[in-house]
Amino acid sequence: MSKLFCSLMLAASCFLLVGCGDAGPSSVVENAQQSDVDEYNRMLQEEQAQMKEGMEAAAKEGIKGY
Repeated sequence: MSKLFCSLMLAASCFLLVGCGDAGPSSVVENAQQSDVDEYNRMLQEEQAQMKEGMEAAAKEGIKGY
């Protein structure tokens, strides 16, 4: 029973240590160039426009849920 308890405590300690990282928030775009951010935003807008077109086409076809 003590081996099981020790194993569980060791595993719990490992999980706690893995979960701990740098203190404070970080930003994904912190070191990105503005042109890369602009390109990402452009691609996002294109994808949203395509999704909207698809939803409108589905609604015209009578597909329910759109």
